[in-house]
Amino acid sequence: MNKDNLDQWIQDLGNQDSKVRQKAREQLVEVGDHDVTRALVGELVDPRKQVRWEVAKALIEIADPVAAPALVHALDDEDSDVRWMAGEGLIALGKSGLLAVLSGVTKQARSLDFCKAAHHVLHDLKLHGDEETIAPVLEALASSEPAVTAPPAALHALMALKNGGGD
Repeated sequence: MNKDNLDQWIQDLGNQDSKVRQKAREQLVEVGDHDVTRALVGELVDPRKQVRWEVAKALIEIADPVAAPALVHALDDEDSDVRWMAGEGLIALGKSGLLAVLSGVTKQARSLDFCKAAHHVLHDLKLHGDEETIAPVLEALASSEPAVTAPPAALHALMALKNGGGD
């Protein structure tokens, strides 16, 4: 891969023409190595929501665990479509996404948008196992005070998963 191509494809994610954006995203996904992931992660904070959405969409398809912390951060994006894409990216990561979201809940539960997005991710991931471990976190995120109840539930779930607990 040519570094110039990577820079151009990243730049094309902000193009007004949707076909140019899609082609750039497809090329980035096709290469899909750690360099691409790292470059995309850096763009998840772009001021343009379309770029953040395109980046999250590409990260879904690449499914590189390196992107997990940045995708967790994007669960609190100001745009609901970007939050949704970030959540889908974390779901695509499976266990890595699960651990990253639980860790995020311990730190970011003050944000209602984050809690809703984390609930979406955890709800989908529980279908792939660890349901008993994730259920209390889902309940805490849906409670009237998730900022108070979710962090300890997430910490408990993280400890259980890291110690071999869960389904």
